[in-house]
Amino acid sequence: MAKRARMPFPRPLPALIQESLRGLGLAERLREAEIWRIWPDVVGATVAARAQPLRIINGTLTVAVSSAPWIQELRFMTGMMKEKLNSSLGGEVVREIVLKAGRIQKTVADSDSEVPPPKPLTAAQLVLIDQQSSAITDPEARQAFAELMKASLEHSG
Repeated sequence: MAKRARMPFPRPLPALIQESLRGLGLAERLREAEIWRIWPDVVGATVAARAQPLRIINGTLTVAVSSAPWIQELRFMTGMMKEKLNSSLGGEVVREIVLKAGRIQKTVADSDSEVPPPKPLTAAQLVLIDQQSSAITDPEARQAFAELMKASLEHSG
């Protein structure tokens, strides 16, 4: 009976996925997609609030910018942005940056900063929470319900 070939050492899953994607031609697209994740770190929070990547096609990154003055300002920074993006991506992914006027979507961080601070609860609200949660027999569920009610009342209009 013939001996079975020896199994090579197990390889890390990320390496296998990278190899598979390279074979499908998707590795480069994944590197391009990283631009959206690293954009705020590369350009900084101030610029990221006014300019966001729209698409990348054949190495040309199109960036939406909130206003003409910002387009003018960023035009002087495109070389530096391209270098920093490519450095973060580990190769020449971005060959050119095109700036165009466009609408900027608010990021999760922007919307979090607009949440008003919680309002202090009144004695009547605390009594209401105790009354509503006292019917729940499971202590963990009772506590979760009470915390949920408290948070709801603190942030209600």
